Amino acid sequence: METQHTTGQAASAYPEAVRGLLDEFTWNPWFMNTYWPENSPRIRLMAQLALARFPSTSSRRALEVGCANGYVAYLFRLLGFEVSAVDAYDDEKRAELFRKGGIAYQETNLNAVTPLSEFAPESFDLVLLGEVFEHILNQPAGLLREIFRLLRPGGLLILTTPNPSTLANAIRLLRDGYLLWGTAEFLKETKVDGGRIIDQGGIHYREYPAWVVRNLMAELGYQVDGVRYVRAGIAPTHSFAKRSIKWLLRVMGLAGLRVFSPGYVIWGRKPPKPL
Repeated sequence: METQHTTGQAASAYPEAVRGLLDEFTWNPWFMNTYWPENSPRIRLMAQLALARFPSTSSRRALEVGCANGYVAYLFRLLGFEVSAVDAYDDEKRAELFRKGGIAYQETNLNAVTPLSEFAPESFDLVLLGEVFEHILNQPAGLLREIFRLLRPGGLLILTTPNPSTLANAIRLLRDGYLLWGTAEFLKETKVDGGRIIDQGGIHYREYPAWVVRNLMAELGYQVDGVRYVRAGIAPTHSFAKRSIKWLLRVMGLAGLRVFSPGYVIWGRKPPKPL
């Protein structure tokens, strides 16, 4: 009965938190009409995993790594988590949002040799790494190792990243097209300046099949609990053809299969200390 009660609380908390989030982004039509409708299935799954692991009665200190415009950090704050966030650049709109939500922000370079070293070991119950892993040039394994250090025993990492193992990518390859987002920028932008690797949020340096990330996490000591491919949502700004294909895949129950899914969510825990 307690599990059912917790699940019911989570189910009612999420829609209310989403309403609060969208109220804060009405100034941004791209976010409201394109980004959120397209990405909401992925964010919903992240929230479900976190709420199932950390009910409202538990310690719930969260860190979002690579927070971009801050919407995920703000959503989790509305869900009742104590949230900190990091990224590599300043943004006044995000700073205003974080001040309103009471979210602690710290600028950091995720491509540093020892990223996140400013945080003490075992500082967080939950770490969110959403659509960031593909942007790490220097040492992706090092970032996951640092996150492991920051997690308390039993703490949870939720990682989301694009899925390269798709039919769409196979077609792009056959058509001799770009496979990675930001390839044109990769050709032109500076990545290292004065010995310092620069964070480039507009470039996907590498996209990884889910088994690669799962095996790396297990090698670093995580207890990997699951991997799930997620469907892309349908946005009103998409073309009629794109909306139709997405709708058809959803109706046929195929939208969450690996060959059609644009991304996946993988989650794992830091094992508890032995007695």
